[in-house]
Amino acid sequence: MKKITDNTFLGKLTLLLNVVVLVLFVISTLSLLKFDKINVAVVNDRDAYEKAYENFVMAQHPLRQDSAEVAYYTNKLDSLRTKAVANTRDEKKSLADMINLTTETLKEKTKIQEKDQKALQEAEATYLPLKDAWDAKNADRDAAKRGFWVLACITAIAFLIKTFFFARWDSKNLRNLHNISPWMKDGYSVASPYIAWFVPIINLIKPLSIFKEIWDESDYALENKEIVKVDKDNTVDNSGLYMGIWWGLLLISCWIMNLILFFTFFREGAFFVKANHSTMVIVAIVIMVLAMLMEAMLISQYNKKNKLLVANEDKF
Repeated sequence: MKKITDNTFLGKLTLLLNVVVLVLFVISTLSLLKFDKINVAVVNDRDAYEKAYENFVMAQHPLRQDSAEVAYYTNKLDSLRTKAVANTRDEKKSLADMINLTTETLKEKTKIQEKDQKALQEAEATYLPLKDAWDAKNADRDAAKRGFWVLACITAIAFLIKTFFFARWDSKNLRNLHNISPWMKDGYSVASPYIAWFVPIINLIKPLSIFKEIWDESDYALENKEIVKVDKDNTVDNSGLYMGIWWGLLLISCWIMNLILFFTFFREGAFFVKANHSTMVIVAIVIMVLAMLMEAMLISQYNKKNKLLVANEDKF
């Protein structure tokens, strides 16, 4: 049974999945920009819509009272006119006065009703077009939001798959080191990469620590068996710096996207209230591209070390 396995395929598969994740990430962020553009229009129109709606509702209130008063005085007038003829002159005069007073009051109430009806028509004429536009924009926003979340979920699944294969690649490389360097068994176990990548909080630093240890121990094994000769006096090892840059870029890009998502979906108003959304998305994409390029460089370089270990298995 081989002590050292060739794990370069897993490294290359991780690189391929990185490309898939990056493409999906860009498409998702562009979809988010589409949503945000519509969301900005909705937020900007909200005050005008709510004011028009309030005016429309307020305009309806007087009409209820107007209709009741007009109906009351109409019925009263009909009742007075159909009332039995008065017998005395005073009764006739009193009845005539009541009919005249009720008629004048009915005219006033009818004018008020017509005035309030006109005000309602004006409020309705302002409100209904805004309502139609508001409903249409909200429907577009909901559709854009659903589209984004579908793409975001696909991107997240692709990222998890890519992360699994990265962890698998780390685990296989750790197993190689356990086989050729017995003291390594006292360090990280072959299950450590899975825990490091998928357990919250731990995944903020442990994946970097494990990858750095794999890298350093592989270098030590190659140098110790004189498979690779290094002039330590004139050579500067920048692998730790490159890994730190890679990990920092990855965390920053994730942090920026989480910030954008938070202010877009979990705070009132559009993200433009806090910052230029397009600029933030472009920054996140650029940082993610740089992180993926750094990761590709590191994986490619370690695959070369893995090939050297496989080619010189007999020396261990």
